[in-house]
Amino acid sequence: MRGDRDRLLDMLEMSELLIEHTSDRSRLSDDPVIQAAAQRWIEVLGEAASHVSDDLKAAHPEIAWREIAGIRVILAHGYFHVDRDIVSDVILNDIPRVRDRLRAIVDSLPDP
Repeated sequence: MRGDRDRLLDMLEMSELLIEHTSDRSRLSDDPVIQAAAQRWIEVLGEAASHVSDDLKAAHPEIAWREIAGIRVILAHGYFHVDRDIVSDVILNDIPRVRDRLRAIVDSLPDP
């Protein structure tokens, strides 16, 4: 069974992919393959967030767990109504902070 560390590492990996491949706003807005990949990475990030234990979420309120899981639902089920500008803003403004916070949490966990 996958635990919190695994979920956090999944989230960290998705954050890294988003930052690495979408740091150029024009590329994100012009390339449908990058758009699809970015949306999928956000979906995986949100799915992992939704499975982190309540105890870990409570211990780290600096992560917007509910919002991260919520954007996954919007992308997965509202695909005809996705606002690319909002997705771009999330990726460019929120994901780097989330990544840094996730990295700090992972680093603070005891070794497996």
